[in-house]
Amino acid sequence: MSTTQPAASAALSPEAQAKLDLGIWHCLFNWQALTVAIQAQWGGPDSADKRDWLAGALSEIFESRPETDTEDIEVVLLQALEDEFGARLEDESEVEVARRIMEIRKEVLEGNHRTVDELQKKWEERKGKPIATGNVQVTGRNQIAEWDSVDEESDEEEENEDVDMADAPPLLQAKPKPAPEVDAEGFTKVASKRRK
Repeated sequence: MSTTQPAASAALSPEAQAKLDLGIWHCLFNWQALTVAIQAQWGGPDSADKRDWLAGALSEIFESRPETDTEDIEVVLLQALEDEFGARLEDESEVEVARRIMEIRKEVLEGNHRTVDELQKKWEERKGKPIATGNVQVTGRNQIAEWDSVDEESDEEEENEDVDMADAPPLLQAKPKPAPEVDAEGFTKVASKRRK
């Protein structure tokens, strides 16, 4: 069932537009499936930038087509995941994300910024850290990745992460280099690199 929102009779004020944009961004930031795709860099090294691009694209859709409804947003979300990240959803989470975006839009049109402010506060409390992805199933890059933020990580993610040196084996003591040999004429003898 499509949830159609009333069209705005006038353009949003700059403050209201900024709140709507922020609300859309937070909905995308909190979307676990998109977080998985970004962490795995299925959209390439600029995967996180693609989330920002998608938030801007959704905002522009509302400006150019105020009659946009929940189903329209669902389609855009699915299309962006497939086109930009090569991922297909298995959990239909786009439905909840689209519904939340439409609720925020309705609130902002009514001059209510409570939900956006709450989302911003939670983000600040997490200090901008990504949300826990829990168990999310997404088909991407011709594989199914089940993510558990505590126990499992995909091999692709591990390849793209920095290595935590605290987990590295201890370094072996290097053998001391022999002192250079100097012949009677003052020349330094070059040691052979052959292994003995």
